[in-house]
Amino acid sequence: MTPAEPSAADPDYWVARWSEGRTGFHRASPQPWLVEHLEKLAPNGDERVLVPLCGKSVDLAFLESRGHSVVGVDVAEKAFQEFLAEQKRSASVRTEPPFTIHATGRIELWCGDFFAVDPARHGTFPAIFDRAALIAFPDARRAEYARKLVELLAPGGRLLLVAMEYDQAKWAGPPFSVTRDEIARRFGKACRMKPIAEKSLLEEEPVWRERGIDRLAETLTLLKRR
Repeated sequence: MTPAEPSAADPDYWVARWSEGRTGFHRASPQPWLVEHLEKLAPNGDERVLVPLCGKSVDLAFLESRGHSVVGVDVAEKAFQEFLAEQKRSASVRTEPPFTIHATGRIELWCGDFFAVDPARHGTFPAIFDRAALIAFPDARRAEYARKLVELLAPGGRLLLVAMEYDQAKWAGPPFSVTRDEIARRFGKACRMKPIAEKSLLEEEPVWRERGIDRLAETLTLLKRR
């Protein structure tokens, strides 16, 4: 069994993974559930959408193409440089401590620690899309991250959350297993929760069988701020 990686709680861990090219979590196409269920996340069609720990996700460009302004936050500058190169885009750069912000079209890429996003200073968001951020944090950090998401979600705002469930005893992560029960525990007091979809990833991502996992479910949950 692979040992735990406590360093996944530290920003430097993710900077190193981008520097070393260990980014198997990146998708070359928009997240299918985001495409299918975008109207549940952002029914007005012009919401400002926050994408935490976004890396170079093409979801940013997809959201922009559907009429949204987008704020992507990540600690890895290299991820943003790769996004701009692969999307063939230029960007203006400004410094707003503690962030360096690359602005391109209706997308802003904020380089810095996600926990430094301050609702009093930066505002709240009517829509947040989390594809692989919650599951990137070990258990000890997930409560803090969930609280930050709630702080940044405007009243009545929506969070579309992609997570995965598997036997954590067989694989230490990251990505980490986050059950729907845990999601309810982390967000239930502040948000109404609606399960949207679930599917097995074992055939799509056979590497998990090599890790000894015999059940791997990807889940989609919609949370609405009370």
